[in-house]
Amino acid sequence: MELRTLRYFVAVAEELHFGRAAARLHMSQPPLSRAIKQLETEAGAPLFDRSSAGVTLTPVGAVLLDEARALLGRADRLRVRVAAAAGTATLTVGILGGSSDPEAMGAVIAVGSRRSVMGAPLPRHRRADGCAGGTTPPPRPTPRSRRCL
Repeated sequence: MELRTLRYFVAVAEELHFGRAAARLHMSQPPLSRAIKQLETEAGAPLFDRSSAGVTLTPVGAVLLDEARALLGRADRLRVRVAAAAGTATLTVGILGGSSDPEAMGAVIAVGSRRSVMGAPLPRHRRADGCAGGTTPPPRPTPRSRRCL
């Protein structure tokens, strides 16, 4: 079992909907469905009951959900501890998708096109699910407040 596939499973189990889980994972539904089918094959049992009314977890799926959450949490802590031991840090920069501030967009593009900052490699960018951990973005800033970045 791969961590990525377990992350897919947790998203489907939390959403109880393949389409919403795919949107949350920023992917299309067919590869998500294939990954879950493969995980069910590896587990040797169905993880979800699928019906026209929706998706529910099977008892096997409920056990896997508990274990997958624990394992993914441990993997995230491991990543943080190894990065700290290696002396690397993560900097997350976000920008609202509809931003019309050319200076902000230019800065994001300039940093994103570089392979490193002060000798540290930059990871590939990825889209955030929301702002500050939420799902509702804050009100759109005024031109004056945008300059106070």
